[in-house]
Amino acid sequence: MHIAVCDDNIADRKQTERLLGRQSDRFFKEIGERLYIDSFGNIDAFMQHPQMYHGLFVDMVSGDVDGCQLAKMLIADGVTSPIILCSSSIDYRKRISEEGLNEPNILFLDKPIKVADLTAIMDEIKRFMGDPIQTLELRGQHGTIYAKGDDIVYVLKKGAELSIYLADGRIQVIMDDIYNFYDQCAIFPQICPITDTTLININHISRTSFKRVTMDTGNSFPISFTYINAIKQAREICDRLSKENKF
Repeated sequence: MHIAVCDDNIADRKQTERLLGRQSDRFFKEIGERLYIDSFGNIDAFMQHPQMYHGLFVDMVSGDVDGCQLAKMLIADGVTSPIILCSSSIDYRKRISEEGLNEPNILFLDKPIKVADLTAIMDEIKRFMGDPIQTLELRGQHGTIYAKGDDIVYVLKKGAELSIYLADGRIQVIMDDIYNFYDQCAIFPQICPITDTTLININHISRTSFKRVTMDTGNSFPISFTYINAIKQAREICDRLSKENKF
């Protein structure tokens, strides 16, 4: 298990490393595996390869970018592993709430760090490793977005391109065939076709009629006869997976 610590307070960083070293001993006794801990005091080095870590402990208070802003950078970079915001002089729970950053992989830890609290966090990291958050890489001309299932509202085929409309208002344009893209969306059972040129997310539907669907963005699309049962089938699959705790 690879763990990163990014903290601009040297004493706090060393203390976190020491406590994680004890957790490494615990893991070795319990499952025969140790923690590999990388420690950073600056953001540039930390952001080189953040996706490689199974847990990222963050507290930045002295520079232009604080821990909350750094968490947003990690999310934008496609990090789905737990990001643990360690509160010292900044109340990260309040900051995250104010920013509306309600991501399931953002966790909180208070300083000074208590062993029991850190143990609970490490067990949560283990759970994330066994049940990772699925993302889809959307590589466009102006950058790459790592989208989770409900980030995608609908997809429209326009010539040789796909325009992917996201819940935060962004539109990512990629070069891909819509059938190939739909195959990639197999990890997201809530995505379904309604025409040969349109995919929608059933979790973003606000209203349906016999041959039309309206999304929570206000956009309305026709449903072709070929796909008349697609929404019902997608809902049945999502309901079944939800009951099995797989969705």
